[in-house]
Amino acid sequence: MFRSRQVSRSESNYMDETFKSNNESGFSIVEMIIVVGVMIVVMASLGALFTDTLKVTTATYELTDAQENLRIAQEYINRDLMNAGDGLKSISTIRVPQGFVTKYLTLNPVPDTSMPTGVVNLGILSSDNNLPANTIVQGSNPTTTVRTGTDRQTLLQIDSTFTPIALPATPTASINSNGSTITVSSSDIGRFTVGEIYFVTSSLGGTFVTITAKNTGTRVLTCANGDAYGLNVTGTGGHLKTISASGTLATSLMRMKIIHYYVTATNLLIRREFGIKSGGFRDSIVAEHVLNVQFNYSLNIVDGSGNVAQPTGTITNTEQRLAVRQVEVTVTVESPRRLFGGLQPTLSGTTSTSVRNMQFRQALQPTAGG
Repeated sequence: MFRSRQVSRSESNYMDETFKSNNESGFSIVEMIIVVGVMIVVMASLGALFTDTLKVTTATYELTDAQENLRIAQEYINRDLMNAGDGLKSISTIRVPQGFVTKYLTLNPVPDTSMPTGVVNLGILSSDNNLPANTIVQGSNPTTTVRTGTDRQTLLQIDSTFTPIALPATPTASINSNGSTITVSSSDIGRFTVGEIYFVTSSLGGTFVTITAKNTGTRVLTCANGDAYGLNVTGTGGHLKTISASGTLATSLMRMKIIHYYVTATNLLIRREFGIKSGGFRDSIVAEHVLNVQFNYSLNIVDGSGNVAQPTGTITNTEQRLAVRQVEVTVTVESPRRLFGGLQPTLSGTTSTSVRNMQFRQALQPTAGG
């Protein structure tokens, strides 16, 4: 049986005081200030660490992007330089209208006194050093200009994917006496498209022509004046007429690439390739954020004292053009975006490539009976 017990006043007061004491315990003002201060210091440290990490990450990403553009630019240019001159070992004369060269390739073509006025003997390499402002890229749409102070480079190499076609001489001449048409076999006529650029060679040299019309029935390719690039010249002094001796020499028809590198005013490195399938030329973006490309040429030339000629930034005469042994390429790029503090880092790299076919071109050639 339960019994009730009356709590005395003293016991009641003791219990109230104990209860109140436990509920009112906590941080003092001083303790709170200390805790908040420590938290502010810790949060500030974490914020600074996060900001620094973000800066490092962003800088690493931007520089990696710049390095990739630099690597790709060097790889493309040097690969083409290494193969420059493929298929041209025995061809020393390549007749091209000066208008085409100065319009599309270089403002200062190498002069050759063996060529008539208005005709350029196009070399394996053609340079353009430190281009002036507002130099227009012909054929670009929309209109594009080259980045001021950059170099351009043009090189030749055979298109190995196209099997050359032998063109017999008279009495069944493949090239007419006017140098305006080329007759091919019925099995070959389907390989051609109007607007394509081809290379025709003989013992007298080579020249480029543009197909302006095609007649499948007669198997005739027409290379008339007034083509889109100004390559075709017919009649007296015409290039196809000259190298085929009005159709009396055997010739060969092939596809030869004219590869041209330039940097646009919007910092794009472009690789333009003339002599492509189903068209005249094609532009491909090789790299972005390119500020400059410079070419330097090491020559196999010695002076009267036996001193080797110093490298040059441009090729100005036929002796230099034939004596190129190495090409030094310097590419400068920038990061895609500015980093913290408004900085936009730049990277520059230089490589040197041996132009093997230039040396082979000077090798002794076999002669009849020897």
